[in-house]
Amino acid sequence: MPPRTDGGEAPAPIVLVAPNPGPLTLDGTRTYVVGAERVAVIDPGPARAAHLDAVVAAVAGRAVEAVLLTHAHPDHAAGAAAVAERLGAPVAASALALGRAGLEGRVLHDGEEVRLAPGEGALVAVATPGHSRDHLAFWKRPERWLFTGDLVLGEGSSAVLHPDGRVGEYLASLRRLEALRPSRLFPGHGPPVDAAEARLRAYREHRRERERQVEAAIAAGAATPAEIREKVYGSLPPGLARAAEASVSAHLYHLRSRGVAAPEPGPGFDETDDQESGA
Repeated sequence: MPPRTDGGEAPAPIVLVAPNPGPLTLDGTRTYVVGAERVAVIDPGPARAAHLDAVVAAVAGRAVEAVLLTHAHPDHAAGAAAVAERLGAPVAASALALGRAGLEGRVLHDGEEVRLAPGEGALVAVATPGHSRDHLAFWKRPERWLFTGDLVLGEGSSAVLHPDGRVGEYLASLRRLEALRPSRLFPGHGPPVDAAEARLRAYREHRRERERQVEAAIAAGAATPAEIREKVYGSLPPGLARAAEASVSAHLYHLRSRGVAAPEPGPGFDETDDQESGA
């Protein structure tokens, strides 16, 4: 069992980093084991045998309340069925995430609690669309920890990619998390964030600044998502260029939804290919 933190509080989460590092996944997907006597596993990660073995080992034979998913992207969810079967626990996620991942399990609604052992509090599902429509964050009481999935990363910026990513929803989700006044963020990629409220504010400002850059590119004569991407991001490798263009398209969709004259969004980017981006 993991040691308790100072003052008899709940133990710090066990953090396991999946072996899927890359320019779009930072150092790899983070899986969290939360709790002491009875635990929850958050985002079991990709279907990599060594990583799934490490998750099961970290549980160390304790009872598992649920295998929780923040969203259905494969680098977070592909290992869910195997881990759940090995641990004898249900998968739990939003209805849309379960459907997208092809999983049966417990549907979590906004505000629904996943209870741990008596005295250890609960994880509360918080609907946080924006990175993807199926996205949940998990709010750990009483410590005020937030497990943010891909809404907020430990380094750099997160992806809001057309057509599944929606800038307006993303900004609203950030404001909602900010209102919780979290003490610490545990992201889906990258290290924990102690300056939690400052990071959430910085993420909102980053997204607004990106939109200003898109508008400036349009004013300078850029007429397609590719032309706007070139002005905003400059030259990029092909994979990152596709993600950056999908980010531009998400902003174009947001502008047009507000009645601002802007070019049509492009076709977007399919993140079900196990790629993540910081565009």
